[in-house]
Amino acid sequence: MTTLIVEDLHKSFGAKRAVRGVSFEGRTGEILALLGPNGAGKTTTLRCVAGLLRPDSGTVSLADEDGTRRAPRGAVAFTPDEPDLYPGLTVAEHLRFIALAHRLRDWNDRAAGLLERFRLTEQVDALPDELSHGMRRKVAIIMALLHGARVLILDEPFNGLDPQAVRELRDLMTDLARDGAAVVLSTHRLEETERLADRIAVAHQGRVVAQGTLAELWQAAELEPGTELETVFLTLTDGLRD
Repeated sequence: MTTLIVEDLHKSFGAKRAVRGVSFEGRTGEILALLGPNGAGKTTTLRCVAGLLRPDSGTVSLADEDGTRRAPRGAVAFTPDEPDLYPGLTVAEHLRFIALAHRLRDWNDRAAGLLERFRLTEQVDALPDELSHGMRRKVAIIMALLHGARVLILDEPFNGLDPQAVRELRDLMTDLARDGAAVVLSTHRLEETERLADRIAVAHQGRVVAQGTLAELWQAAELEPGTELETVFLTLTDGLRD
């Protein structure tokens, strides 16, 4: 069992403090939703966790079952809000590029299995502009999984997807967690969070103000069990200012 541990993360851009002491855990076999509105610091936080931005302070590490800590390099994969695909490469060429970049051996069978699982076998020769947004999102996830990442980070994964694609992606994330991945996603969508997440980290103005299961958030907000997540979120963030 591997746990992603984020501790006291800070990141500023000039005078703007985008991330202010964020801490959370992404656990193997679970889906953690970083829930908050636009401007809450979610994307900056996840980019720091993925190593795409250098935080001003704080740590990101992986803890093995015996408690050993190590750097997450190579074990964390990040997919942005808009999948970053090369316009001149087909789906198959994207996967070949990842295999070469990570010096993977015997990757063809794994790639074929992922394409089949994500129902993209017939799109292997397609260019990105020939794919739907949902398909491009799937290609980005396959690229992340191909090199064996155990922590999958998705930034606003449901943006721009139709209801069918949302359902398919939700099912895929559930399957990935069931297979042993730690899935961490950012979102502002309350309904998908409530249906999908094992645990929720409530993001507000660059901070995580509460986190836990929905039952634990009810308790933190001093609300009755069964209270809608929208009410929980508003209660936890009401009155918080810079």
